[in-house]
Amino acid sequence: MLFWLLGLVLVFSTASAEAAGGVLVVAPHPDDEVIGCTGVIIGALKEKKQVTVVVLTNGDGHVALTAAVAKKEREQLTPEDFMNAGALRQGHSVNAMKRLGVPRNDLIFLGYPDGGLEKIWQLDGSEVFRQTFTQKRETYGMSARDYHSLTHGSPAPYFKANVVADLAEIIRARKPQEVLVSHESDKHGDHRTAFWLTREALRTVEFQGRFLSYVVHGVPLPQEPDVRLTLTAQEYAMKQAALTDHTKGTSPVHDGLVQEYLKPEELFWQFPIR
Repeated sequence: MLFWLLGLVLVFSTASAEAAGGVLVVAPHPDDEVIGCTGVIIGALKEKKQVTVVVLTNGDGHVALTAAVAKKEREQLTPEDFMNAGALRQGHSVNAMKRLGVPRNDLIFLGYPDGGLEKIWQLDGSEVFRQTFTQKRETYGMSARDYHSLTHGSPAPYFKANVVADLAEIIRARKPQEVLVSHESDKHGDHRTAFWLTREALRTVEFQGRFLSYVVHGVPLPQEPDVRLTLTAQEYAMKQAALTDHTKGTSPVHDGLVQEYLKPEELFWQFPIR
C-alpha cells in the first residue's frame, strides 16, 4: 500500500510540474497558431510545459479557398461548401499540432464566425451575428466539435460575451502563465479582435502572467520586441512541415503560404492586461 501511495504522489507531482508555467496560444484561424507561435510551442513542450492552442474560428469564411476546395465558381457556393472548407481547415490544425507534439485534447476549437469577430465586438450583445457564408448564428464544429457544445451540451450564440466567457473558462481551467494572441495592429479584423477578446477574458479572470502578442498580417511593431525567438534548423524544418499541412487540398489559394510565412524568427511584444 505504501509503495502504491508513493507512486500516486509521484504521478500527481509530475503532472503538476508539467502543467506549471503553461502556455496558451490563441489563433484567430486555423494556421495562425503555426505562423505566429511554432517556436514557442516547440520550446514549451521541450520544457514539459502544457501547451493549449485555442482556435477562435473554423476558417470557414474564405471565399477563394472555399471555391478551390469545392471546385466550384464563387457564385455557386453553398453554406455547406463553406462549412466543409472549415472542416478541412480544422483538420489542418489537428495535423499540424500533432506534428509539433501538442496532444489532441490541448487543441480547442471555439467555432465562432470567420470574418465576423470584429462585427461581434462592435455589436456587443445588441443582436446575434449571422455569418454570411455559413448562415450560422451559433458555434459549431465539423471535423471537431466546438468547445461550448462539448462543455455545456449546446452551442453558443454569436455574442461577444460568449467568446469572452469561453476564453475565460479555458484560462481558468488551464492556468497558463503565458498567453499569446495576434496583435490589434494586424490588418485582418479577426486578428485585431482576437487581441481585444483575449485581453477582456484575461481581465475577467484577473490574469497575473505574461500577455504577449504577434503580428501576422502587416508590419512588426515599431518598438523592439520583448521576445525575439530564433528558430533552430530543426524547428525551422518543423514549422515548414506544419505550414505545409495547412496547404493540403487548398491549391492554388494557399500555395504560397509556406514561402510567405516561413521566417527564421518569431517576434512577440508584451502588453499590460489593464
